[in-house]
Amino acid sequence: MKEKLKAFGLPIGITLIFIAALFVHQLLLVKELPQQGWSRSLPFEESFKEKPQVFVDAEDKIHIASDGHVQTIKMNDKLAISEESTTKTKITRGYPFWTDGKQYIFYKGGNLLLSSSGEEQILEKDIAGLGTGKNDVFFWKDGTLSRYDVEKRTSSDVHTFPNAIAGMYVADNGSAVVQVEKDNTHDVLYYLDEKQLASGAFLTVDSSPNKKMDGLTFKIKDGNLLVFYNQKSRSQGTLAYNVFKLETPVGKIGNSMLEGEKVEFDLSDTGQKLMSPGGVQLMEMEGREMILLTSEGTKIGDNNTVSVYAAPLEDGAVFSAAPVSTTKHVSYPPVKISDEAIVWVNYDGADYALKGSSRNPEVISESTNWSKSSVKEAINNGVLMMFSSLVTIMTSFYWVLPSLFLLILMYIFKPNAFEKDGISWVEYLSIIIFIFMPVSYTQNAMNAYFEQMAPGYLLFPGSGYAVITFLTVITLAIWKFGRDPDWGSMGGAFYFMGTYILLYITFIGPYIFNLY
Repeated sequence: MKEKLKAFGLPIGITLIFIAALFVHQLLLVKELPQQGWSRSLPFEESFKEKPQVFVDAEDKIHIASDGHVQTIKMNDKLAISEESTTKTKITRGYPFWTDGKQYIFYKGGNLLLSSSGEEQILEKDIAGLGTGKNDVFFWKDGTLSRYDVEKRTSSDVHTFPNAIAGMYVADNGSAVVQVEKDNTHDVLYYLDEKQLASGAFLTVDSSPNKKMDGLTFKIKDGNLLVFYNQKSRSQGTLAYNVFKLETPVGKIGNSMLEGEKVEFDLSDTGQKLMSPGGVQLMEMEGREMILLTSEGTKIGDNNTVSVYAAPLEDGAVFSAAPVSTTKHVSYPPVKISDEAIVWVNYDGADYALKGSSRNPEVISESTNWSKSSVKEAINNGVLMMFSSLVTIMTSFYWVLPSLFLLILMYIFKPNAFEKDGISWVEYLSIIIFIFMPVSYTQNAMNAYFEQMAPGYLLFPGSGYAVITFLTVITLAIWKFGRDPDWGSMGGAFYFMGTYILLYITFIGPYIFNLY
C-alpha cells in the first residue's frame, strides 16, 4: 500500500498543483483591466428579454424601454444607482423616444403621442418619424421637419426639404444632421444648427438594402463640422461594416457636395486592424475628445464577440483604439452618462443586460475585486481549458511509439536484456528516446494562441526547451523514487512515459488548443 501511494501519489499530487496554477491564473485574468484608465465591465441586475431602447435625458438619467415598461435609473460617476423607478409605458420598437421621467413622447401608429400619468394624448397625427435629443423632439411629415417644444407644449415647422426625410441624428445642443431621400439607392445629408437653420446638402450616402448608412455622429470642432458615419453592406451573404469621416468649415457647409474618407482603427498594443467597426460615437470624457465604437473582439476565442473600444480623437484616417469592455458577448454602442462613465446594452444570446464602465479611480480599483460572476467566469474558463488538454493527449500519443517498438523488438529478439537485476539499459534507452519526442511538438504548440493564453512564467525566449527540461527533471525524480522494482523494464518505462504525459497535459496542455 505504501509503495502504491508513493508510485501514484507523487504524480497525482504534482498534477493537482499544476491544475491549481491554471485556475489561479484564470482568477488573475478576470482582474485585469481592459486598458489603463478604464474599469472592467460592471454588471447591473437589470436584464431584458426584448432588445431595449436607451435614452439619456438632460439630467443624465438613463431610461430603458423594453417589455412594455420604461425603467429609469440615475447613476453617479461610480456607477452606483442612486434613483430607480419603473413606468408602465410601451414604447414602439425601432423608434426613438423622449422623456424627462414624468412624461413620455414617442411614435405609435403613425402619430406622435404624449404619455403621462398613465394617460396618452395625441400631439400630432400622421407623422412619418421622429428624432430626439436631450432637450429636443423633432418629427416630420414627408419633407417637412417640425419641432415640438416640450416646455411650451407647442409644435412649429423648422424647414421643408425637397424630398421625404429618411431620418435624423440630434446632438445634445439641438443641432442635427438630417437624412433626406434622393433616389431609390441614395440619400443626402443636411446640417441643422442649434438655431434650427438648415444648410444645403453636403453629402450623398447609400441607402439601398445591400449598402446603406447605418448610424452617424457629429460635432463642431475648431469651427469645422466633423462627421463620422457607419456604412453597412452585404455581398454574397457576407456583412461588412466600415466607418467614414468628413470635415468641413461650418461656413461652407452645403456649398458643395463632399466625399467621406474611409478610416481605420488599429489596436494600440499590437497594431492589429479592428474588423467590422461600427456604432461610432464622439464623446468628451474628462476633457479628452474620444471616439467610442464597437468592433469584433481581437482576442483568440472572440469569434462571436463584439466589444466596445475607445480611441483618442486625432487628425488623420487611422486611429489607435484600445478595448473598454471585458464581456464575451455582443455589445451595442455605448451612451455617455457622466464625464467619467458610459453604459451599453450587452446580449449574451438569451437576454439583454446593461453593462457599464468608468474612468473613476475608485471604480477602476473596485472592478478588479473578485465577484460572484467573475469567479464563475474564471472557473468556467479553467474547466474548458482542462478539456482542451484531452486534445493534447490524443495528438501526443505518438510520442510513445518509438519506445514501444524498441521494447517490443527487444522483448522478441533479446529477452535476456529484461532479466537483469535493477534497471536495464533497455529501459534507460527507451526513456531517452521518449524524452526527445516532445521537442518539435512543443515548439509548434507555442503559437499565437499559446502566447495569449499562457501565464507569464511560460513566455520567455527558449521557454519551449525550458519546459521540456523542467518536466523531464520532475518526471525523472518521480520515476526514481516512485518506481516499483517489481514492475520490470517495460513497466518502468511506461511509468515514466505516462507520468510525463500527465504532467505535460496539465502544465502546458490547457494553453495549446483553442476550444473557445
